[in-house]
This record gives sequence, C-alpha cells and structure tokens, in this order.
Amino acid sequence: MSIPFFSIVIPALNEEKYLPNLLKDLGKQSLRDFEVIVVDGESSDQTVKYAKLVAHSLPLLTITTSTKRHVCTQRNLGAKGARADWLIFMDADNRLPPYFLQGVKYRLEQSPTDVATCWIKSDGMTAKDKSIALAINYAQEIMEKSKSPAMMESVVICGKRAFQKIGGFDESVDIAEGTVFAKTALQKHLKYTIYRDPTYTYSFRRIRKYGALNIAGNLAQHEIAKLLDIPLSKAQIAKLYPMKGGTLFRSSTKKRNEFSNKITYFLRELRSPDTIKQKLQELLED
Repeated sequence: MSIPFFSIVIPALNEEKYLPNLLKDLGKQSLRDFEVIVVDGESSDQTVKYAKLVAHSLPLLTITTSTKRHVCTQRNLGAKGARADWLIFMDADNRLPPYFLQGVKYRLEQSPTDVATCWIKSDGMTAKDKSIALAINYAQEIMEKSKSPAMMESVVICGKRAFQKIGGFDESVDIAEGTVFAKTALQKHLKYTIYRDPTYTYSFRRIRKYGALNIAGNLAQHEIAKLLDIPLSKAQIAKLYPMKGGTLFRSSTKKRNEFSNKITYFLRELRSPDTIKQKLQELLED
C-alpha cells in the first residue's frame, strides 16, 4: 500500500450532526492522495455509525477509539497511526471546498514550512460573521509577526518530523492548545506559516452559543490567571472552556445563561490587578 501525502486526523466526540458533512467534503477533494483517521472519544450518539456510512467516498478511512475524552490526547493517538509525512489536524465541524487539500499541497511546495494553518471563512453570511472571521485571521498574523503566535487549532498542518520534535499536542493543556503547539514549534526553531489560501469554513457555533464577547472573556480569564500566576485545576479550567464535544451545543438555555452571566460579572467588576485576582478566584471557587 502506497504512503499517502496527507494523514488527516479528526478528534470527535458526539459529532453526529457535523462530522459526516466534513467527511463528505473530504470525499469530494480533487486531490485523492490522503487517509482520514477519526479518533472518537467514546461518543454516546451515532457519530461512529454515521462516519461509517460515508466511508465509501473516501480513499481510506480509519476509525479508532480513545478512552480519554480530550482533543489533545485524541490528536496524538491519531498521529501515532498516521502513515503520511504531512499531518492535518481538523475539527469535526469544519467544512472544506473541493480544492482545499490540493491548495494546501501547493502552498507547502511553494512556501515550505514545518507548521502551518490557514485563514478561515465563517459559516454565516452576515456582515458580523465576516467581520469576526477577518478579525481572527488578522489577529493570527499579527501575533505570528510578533513571535508570539496564536493559532486556531481547527486546522493544524504539520510535518511528521516537526510533530515529533514538538512532542505532539500538550495533553496537560485544556485551552488554546493550538497556540501552545505553535509557540513550542518556534521554541524548537521550526518555521510556522499562516496561509491566506486555501481557506476553510470554520463553525461559529461556539460564538453563536456564548457570544463573541463571552468567548473573549473566557480566554481573557485564562490568560489573566497565567499572568498573575494563579494555578488552575482542570475543574476550574473546565468552567472557562468545557470540553464536551458536540453535546456542549445541545445544553439547556439555563446552563448557557449561567455560564454567560459569570463571564459578564467578571468583566464588569475589573478595576485593578488586585481586583482581577480576587474576582477570578471568587469565580473559580463558585
């Protein structure tokens, strides 16, 4: 069996609604030299069943199970079984144009790198959606140029040797794992690149669920905790960034409002570093 050009690793957890669409998009790619590795976190819905139903359209699909529900663990497990020299880690709710893989291959040949990501497009057509997507794209570029990269983990492109040198995704990290991955790449003197094309469609379901400001508040709390050297337990981090896969977006309105209200309270009460530390600790102790 020949070695494919790309190994595409997709961690999944209760993604029966979204994963089949991504797999269908992969089945329509103009470049066919790839394998797909779905790493399921023991989903309680029909994720695996629905993935198998579209397997016929893919060159090669492998579905494996991770007993630990953690995207970093699942990505690393998928990478262990990957055969290609180039790995692409994708979120289960991405959507791809049919030329995406061909475009990535072209960029890698024209602008060689060790680690890369691509610009995103919103899955919505409103001016607000497009503005947020553009802001995310430019923010990644600005951070990359400042040598303090912030990378979306929804698409991470990485050479296998570079992945091994980095040590894979840090499984102790529960938030912004793409940024940690990119920063480690630079520390290892590897090249990190952001391609403006091809683009892929990024799901704004998180933004719609909690709102852009609430998500920003989440990330801000995590970063403030690091700056003030406040240790966070996994349970505390889960309050800021609950990793529950697709089920997170089927939670009740009450839970969503409770989560949003905590973030709003935190942001409203900021006054000084001492107040920040006090309010953050109060929030995490709730």
